Amino acid sequence: MGHASKKTRIVLLSATLACLGGCEADSWMDPSVVGRWEWTPTEVPILERIGSIEGADDSYVEHSAVSATDLVPEVREYRVEPGDALSLTIWDLVQRNVAERFEPVIDSRGYIEIPQLGQLYVTGQSASGIRDIIADAMKDLVDDPLIEVVVTNQRQQIFNVMGAVQAPGPYFIPTADYRLLEALNSAGGFAESTPFVYVIRQVPLTTEMRGGAERREGVDAVERPKPPVQGDELLRDVDDITGGGSPGAFSSGNEVGHAWQPADDQAPVIDLIDDQPVDVPETSDGNETSWMFLNGEWVKVDRPASRSGTGSSNGVQDLSRLVTQRVIRVPVKPLLAGDARYNIVVRPGDILRVPAAEAGNVYIAGFVNRPGVYSLPATGRLTLHRAITAAGGLGGLAIPERVDLTRRTGPTTEATIRLNLRAIAEGTQPDIFLKPDDHINVGTNFWAYPLAVVRGGFRATYGFGFLLDRNFGNDVFGAPPTNVGNSR
Repeated sequence: MGHASKKTRIVLLSATLACLGGCEADSWMDPSVVGRWEWTPTEVPILERIGSIEGADDSYVEHSAVSATDLVPEVREYRVEPGDALSLTIWDLVQRNVAERFEPVIDSRGYIEIPQLGQLYVTGQSASGIRDIIADAMKDLVDDPLIEVVVTNQRQQIFNVMGAVQAPGPYFIPTADYRLLEALNSAGGFAESTPFVYVIRQVPLTTEMRGGAERREGVDAVERPKPPVQGDELLRDVDDITGGGSPGAFSSGNEVGHAWQPADDQAPVIDLIDDQPVDVPETSDGNETSWMFLNGEWVKVDRPASRSGTGSSNGVQDLSRLVTQRVIRVPVKPLLAGDARYNIVVRPGDILRVPAAEAGNVYIAGFVNRPGVYSLPATGRLTLHRAITAAGGLGGLAIPERVDLTRRTGPTTEATIRLNLRAIAEGTQPDIFLKPDDHINVGTNFWAYPLAVVRGGFRATYGFGFLLDRNFGNDVFGAPPTNVGNSR
């Protein structure tokens, strides 16, 4: 009797331990149940794109964070460019002690037209510089001319706002300390749910491209700027520098001119952009090889070596080395909260882009409870895991390891990749942001249906009850009556 009692206690203890172990099981023979349910927290990234099917992201642009220099205003004298309008008041130009007023607009070449003086090249000059240029042109007429110059339309002192704002377009920068919040407010505001605002800025790499006062230190104020070389004169300069063009490009004869060798004491034909030349690797034959676009195609040109051996023979630098583009990504939440570290200064030429919420539909099919078409949310972003939740979760026959995601990879192409939703739910693989036109198909396998049948075949009763189960007869309470309707 004692031996049987000991066995009974062992069986009960084993059953209790089995029940306690089942408390931490994810499910009971149901593979469609997914989740982590662990005490240890975890953190995984969310993928913006799937590199195995999407390839290189051509639309990707490197973003930079807000720096300390973006918060410092730059106070500089405005310098005119083509399209700016001027208001000129000139005394003694036509008649003594009489003021003449003109309102010229700088043309696309950088010139203004003034009667009696002709065309004057003023691009890149400040108001005082334009005054000195006009005075220099009038030195044969008046010894000490009186000139007033006002820039009435500063087209370079603007920034542009585009994207999800009420009034996109160009706006004027009134002060040097004009901030990002003021600029966005002038465009009518935007949705506060926007995660980021992007500032596209052209950053000059040299003082010559900045046009600042530092590059003009030590330069005579009355020195007149030189207009750009144009037309036949430019072709002759290029011909002299490169040693002569091909007969089809620069001459009508059949001869090919010899390469021109510059003399040691001869000045360069084109003004150098920078006094400090750019280092160029020396070649074995003493000549430089470059490419020029002539007659609709790129041709290789051998140029004579420069006299110093360290600079370009024509003194012209690649503009890509002088100007670069910077995209500043500003988080909206701390900006609107009043964090001054993100309220950067808006500079001339900046483009403010407020991205709109991604719109479109995703399509969910297969073994989910509510398959169909779902719209991307206006606020926040939809991931694969959240999309399955929005579709009512996985169905009873779903296998979370068999989830296909089909995504457009081009105008006429698409790619499909298999994903593991169970691993995503457990936090062992990253989730994926969905894009417009994504198609999700949740699959099953051979054992899903048998497991569902087994799960549904168990039942349990509780308390008192009465169970009657006879499928093939009506004699549950005895033999059926046979004399119904007989009077005898």
